[in-house]
Amino acid sequence: MQPTWLLALSWTSLAVGVVSVAIVVADTYLRGHRQPVKIMEIVWLVTVLYIGPAAVRLYWNWGRPEAFSRPRHGEMLRRPRRGVVATNVSRCGAHCALGFIVAEVVLYVIGSDVGQETLWVSYAGDYVAAVAIAVLFRYFGAEGRTVTRIWPALSTVVKAELLTITAFELALFAWLALAHHIVFPEPTMRPDNPTFWFAGQIGLIAGFVAAWPIASWQLRRGVRIEPHRLPYK
Repeated sequence: MQPTWLLALSWTSLAVGVVSVAIVVADTYLRGHRQPVKIMEIVWLVTVLYIGPAAVRLYWNWGRPEAFSRPRHGEMLRRPRRGVVATNVSRCGAHCALGFIVAEVVLYVIGSDVGQETLWVSYAGDYVAAVAIAVLFRYFGAEGRTVTRIWPALSTVVKAELLTITAFELALFAWLALAHHIVFPEPTMRPDNPTFWFAGQIGLIAGFVAAWPIASWQLRRGVRIEPHRLPYK
């Protein structure tokens, strides 16, 4: 059984994430600060869930519609490059976070006994789920949702997001391996324990930090992750 202090810390961290989500939900849906690209509403909710108050600050500075400079003479909305990088990393991070949640829950529900020696099965599931969710986000975020739109969505993910997602996932997996083998080796962490999700939060934060320079580098090279209706300075 996990130590009492670790369980208390895990529950507290998860509760802080839930409270952070409530803050963004209230700002988005009660105060009416809806996103120009609706899929970003999901992205920010997922981001604050695993990062907490720091992500609320990111959202407040660069995620709300008010973070865009006011359009003049019919110009489109614009915002600083740092805001674009924060949004890009948050978007890829949301894919990875949702992929992590979905894959781990599915493996647990189907009764897959992923022990410390077979963690690669879990990691492979997380990565595939993250990429699949990225494609779904692109698909449902586009106009004209037909079967023929799946390929352009996949192509866009490969060209614009796959590198950032991979950097994010590698940092996540490195931390999870460390947590499973060294930090929290006994008993083995499983999705029915809050410590598992607390460790996941830490890994996702590590992924966010690792993905930031990749997204910044891509932006300097002219790779655009955001839809064209959201230009940057």
